[in-house]
Amino acid sequence: MRFIHTADWHLGNQMHDIDRHTEAQTFFRWLKEQIIEKQADTLIVAGDVFDTANPSVEARRLYYTFLASLVDSCCKNVIIVGGNHDSAIMLDSAKELLEVLNIRVVGSINNLAPEDMCFELRGADDTINGICMAVPFMREVELRNVLSSRSSDTDCTLNEVKTTDGDLYSLAYKKVYTDIFSAAKRLRSKRNIPIIATGHLYAAELEGRLNGVASNVKTDDGVKVLDVLGTLGNVPPAVFPPADYVALGHIHYTTMVAKNPAVRYSGSPFVMGFDEAALAHYVLCVDIAESGGTVLVEKLETPQPFVYRRLSGTLAEIKAELQRLLVLGGAVKPIYLELCYQREFGVNAQDFLDDTIRALPEHITVVSWKITEQEKVFSAANGFEQFEAAEIKNLDDKEIFTQLILTKSGLDGASEEGKRAVETFLPLLMQIAGEV
Repeated sequence: MRFIHTADWHLGNQMHDIDRHTEAQTFFRWLKEQIIEKQADTLIVAGDVFDTANPSVEARRLYYTFLASLVDSCCKNVIIVGGNHDSAIMLDSAKELLEVLNIRVVGSINNLAPEDMCFELRGADDTINGICMAVPFMREVELRNVLSSRSSDTDCTLNEVKTTDGDLYSLAYKKVYTDIFSAAKRLRSKRNIPIIATGHLYAAELEGRLNGVASNVKTDDGVKVLDVLGTLGNVPPAVFPPADYVALGHIHYTTMVAKNPAVRYSGSPFVMGFDEAALAHYVLCVDIAESGGTVLVEKLETPQPFVYRRLSGTLAEIKAELQRLLVLGGAVKPIYLELCYQREFGVNAQDFLDDTIRALPEHITVVSWKITEQEKVFSAANGFEQFEAAEIKNLDDKEIFTQLILTKSGLDGASEEGKRAVETFLPLLMQIAGEV
């Protein structure tokens, strides 16, 4: 069987108020072309279809229009699972209608038996060539409900979760995947066809993670990757079932889990932040001939109709970079810039760069101002008093939460105690903010 693995579309996202409708349209046209060119039987979308729980009419129209466009194509199966940004109720609301088109949606595990999340996949000749375990994102309350009753496959109960959140996540996910994998094997019966699992979660042992290792670690793309802050909710690789492939979402760059080529994040097809601007973005085309057979994965780089760039350094260095952009010939793509600058005493950054920015051609726009990494760790004693109003406006959520943690704890961000406090509480605050 051959399928396309993608995730984290975040339809409706407006990064710094940039209308990303054109990017989504370009991606969907390209994705359909790739499905046809590669003769993929199945499309798997591993969560975060939308950016918010209540997506706009335009975002919903993009979603349904694309799905409808696949009806007469070689793609005989579409599997969609909910992510942490999605409303399970909203995704599931059209599931009965979409099932008629062989589009299977699992927004939430609530009220579903393991058998309800297992689907046969059909090939071009209409024969069954695979089984999919469609496992969506699970919130903590759902994980605790999973462990509230004993399973014959995984001998664990809620009473046994006594120490850390890591125990909760490990035990609950192990129970879920074990039960659904058992159902998938029953559905497969004696047929020698592969089983594909999905998930939307933070997995431990990501290739290229910077937790506790040198900062020059690279992905298989040869570029430095973004770290996932803290360890909250990290799911160890051992919880995944012995499926032939595990298609994951939630991490925005393309990577493997524990260097296993059969357990992968496709990453988002879009740039979701300026810290991701230098990374290439992909969907994955996966070939599996039979259960236990070789897994072949081809990375297909997605088209990017917009250019996102972060200019970092002193104000003088950023000004020089902007001036270099002035002399570039013809506008090919819109360029959006984030200026990541070092503050200078007595100098207003926006005033210093104003004339240069005004001279930029129309296709180049500065959409974000940010203080450099070196200045993200602030003195707790000063709170926000050392910042100008314009600078506070340009702080992102992580920077604001970091400052609040240090201020409330009375710690210096440069100290070991301050760093530990941020590592402890910031992931919790970001998770809460994301769920809200």
